[in-house]
Amino acid sequence: MSRPRIGLTLDVAGDGRRYLLKREYADAVLEAGGVPVPLVYPRPGEAVELLALVDGLVVTGGAFDVPPELYGQARRPACGPSKPERTEAELALLREALAARLPLLGVCGGMQLLAVACGGTLWQDLPTDLGGRALGHEQPPPRDLPTHEVRIEPGTLLARLVGEEPLRVNSTHHQAVRDPGRGAAVSGRAADGVVEAIELPAHPFALGVQWHPEAVRVHEPRSQRVYAGLVEASRGRR
Repeated sequence: MSRPRIGLTLDVAGDGRRYLLKREYADAVLEAGGVPVPLVYPRPGEAVELLALVDGLVVTGGAFDVPPELYGQARRPACGPSKPERTEAELALLREALAARLPLLGVCGGMQLLAVACGGTLWQDLPTDLGGRALGHEQPPPRDLPTHEVRIEPGTLLARLVGEEPLRVNSTHHQAVRDPGRGAAVSGRAADGVVEAIELPAHPFALGVQWHPEAVRVHEPRSQRVYAGLVEASRGRR
């Protein structure tokens, strides 16, 4: 039986001439039994054709912010730089994947974009928006070490994948999901209440996690089960 093909969204180098992908994403998919397939940025109308090549989708993270204009807010000084071309491409892929009920995983900024695609909103900057209530969510290097726990909601997809015990995760973000959007539910939170995981219960497999399971899995193997779950759900598409 052929292995499920998992599409991975890409970053672009500063000069705009090279696509980039951190190796951890591909390695996590391979370890889970899938075949990683890099997805270039689709031009208008091409997202459906690109997704026809794969059985599941990972919207990867990166060092940039989702433009607040996409969720009905004005940009504030604490909001970081954006990458409009990448966000437009990933949003097109996300929306088509949701419409096609394609198994999908949003990682870090990918989770935030999933919420926005569902009509949700974000905290533009946790230190500014939550002040002293927020834990340190931007850890210094090394970025793969777990630094705080996620409390997992019982009975959720996330709980079925990794168990209901608190999960130690890494943390590399200053924005977070405020409202997960229509049809989305919160399935994990940090001790300070910040949303760490969302999912769409009516979808076959649509999960977003705020941490980077492909990086922290070396130290906390339970996080690899997130990728294993995606690959297994995608297997049914073959």
